[in-house]
Amino acid sequence: MFKRISVVLLAASMMVACDKNRVEVKEGVKIQIHSHDDKARKLKDGDIITFLAKIQNSADSVLQESNSTQPARAMCQPAGASGFKGSFEDGLRLLSVGDSATIYVPVDSLVKGGQQLPPFLKKGSDLKYTVKIIKVQSKAEFEKDMAAEQAKAKVESDARKAQIPQLIADYVKKSGLPFKTAPSGLQYVISKEGTGENPKAGDVCKCMYVGKFLDGKVFDKSTSPMDMPIGGMIPGFNEALTMLKKGGKGTFLIPPQIGYGEAAQGPIPGNSVLIFEVEALDFTKGGN
Repeated sequence: MFKRISVVLLAASMMVACDKNRVEVKEGVKIQIHSHDDKARKLKDGDIITFLAKIQNSADSVLQESNSTQPARAMCQPAGASGFKGSFEDGLRLLSVGDSATIYVPVDSLVKGGQQLPPFLKKGSDLKYTVKIIKVQSKAEFEKDMAAEQAKAKVESDARKAQIPQLIADYVKKSGLPFKTAPSGLQYVISKEGTGENPKAGDVCKCMYVGKFLDGKVFDKSTSPMDMPIGGMIPGFNEALTMLKKGGKGTFLIPPQIGYGEAAQGPIPGNSVLIFEVEALDFTKGGN
C-alpha cells in the first residue's frame, strides 16, 4: 500500500516538474517558466526591470551575458510596443520579481528589410534569452536609486583621483619594469621592438591585448586578433599603438586624463588607471 502511494507521489512530482519547465506560448510569447511566484510584485507599464540575462543562439553559444555587478535593465512596455508580437520585451511582461524563465524569440522577426543574418544566427531558429528578475521599480524609485548610486560613485571616483600619483608610483616600483613617460602622461615599456615603420593616426592595427586595473584584475581582453583603428579608441590607447611596430609588444599605463576620465564606463570606474598589454600583429595603412 505504502509503496503504491510513494510511486503515485513520485509520478505526481515529476509531472509538476515537467509542467514547470514546459515550453509554451503565452500571449504570443514562446516561453519556458523555470520559477514563478504568484504572490510576487507584478510588472506594469513604465516599471524599470533589473534582471540577469544570458542570450544564446540555437547552437547554445553564449552571445551576451550580464552579471550581478552589471545587471541588465529595461522598461516594461505595452505588449507589441517593440514592433512585433512575441518579442523579448513581451516575454518580460509575463514575469514577476524573483521569476526565472527562458524566452524564445524567432530570429526571423529580428531581421527587417532584407537584412542579412550574421553567421552565428540561423534563419528559422530562435534566440534564447534566459532571465532572472532581480528587482522591479517605478520610474521614481529607479531614479532615486540611480541618484544615490551616482553620488556614491562620485565620492569613490574623487577618492581614486587623489590617490592616482601614489598608486602609479607603487605599481611601477612593484612591477620592476623600466617604464618611460610620454608628454601626455602615458607610461610605457616596449618589451619587443618589432619591425618596419610605426603606424600613425588613420592606420588600422591588428592586435591582441589584455586590459587590467592596477590591482591586476582583468576588465577586458581579446580572444582573437582585433582590428583597432588608430584614432577610434581612447587617447592613451591610440598613442600606445603608434609606439608599436609590426610584431612589437608593450605594456602601457594609461591615467584617466587620457583614458576614460572621471565618469564610469561599463566595468571601468571613474578615475581609473588602466594597464594594457598589447601585441601588434600587423597594421594596414590608411585603413585600406
